[in-house]
Amino acid sequence: MTESKKTNKKKEVNKNIDKPTSEIVKEVKQVKRKKQLDQDILIPCRNVTDGMLVYISKKTGLETTWVEHDAEEYLTVGELLTMRASQPKFLTEPWLVIDDEDASEYLDLKKLYDKLVGIEDLDEFFEKPVSEMEEILNKIPRGLKETIGIRARKKIEDESLYDTRKIKLIEEKLKIDLSILL
Repeated sequence: MTESKKTNKKKEVNKNIDKPTSEIVKEVKQVKRKKQLDQDILIPCRNVTDGMLVYISKKTGLETTWVEHDAEEYLTVGELLTMRASQPKFLTEPWLVIDDEDASEYLDLKKLYDKLVGIEDLDEFFEKPVSEMEEILNKIPRGLKETIGIRARKKIEDESLYDTRKIKLIEEKLKIDLSILL
């Protein structure tokens, strides 16, 4: 090590000597602790797939059914932890959205949910401008893209989605064919 590098290291080490202890403590990053949640608290969970969704717990055998898109059922924090460990796609694709901020943070889903902003209501997604739809499609997880593809096909069939620019964008981004054979 050269003499100048040694001097620089000494300066870095000694730069805190003249500071009061309280200032040094403020500079140290505080480790953020997760808020602990009672494992038996019931948490609202919303289906974000386009149809029925069934979850069967690998641990307890509990069967929970969401009958349609946006249906809400309640699971305990403990069951959500089991789901995350044994069948993570329910939470990471996501097929379910946890409608409780503390629980979603506890389950480390906050970053994923930040990506979903702008697509809370699936039907509203199809009303957005093409440029905004493209931004959303570039960010969202694969499971939600599949849900959008299924909903787009239904909307084309019932003639509520007919904007060819939007249809073409969805086909390109999702790599699917939405044309209807008559």
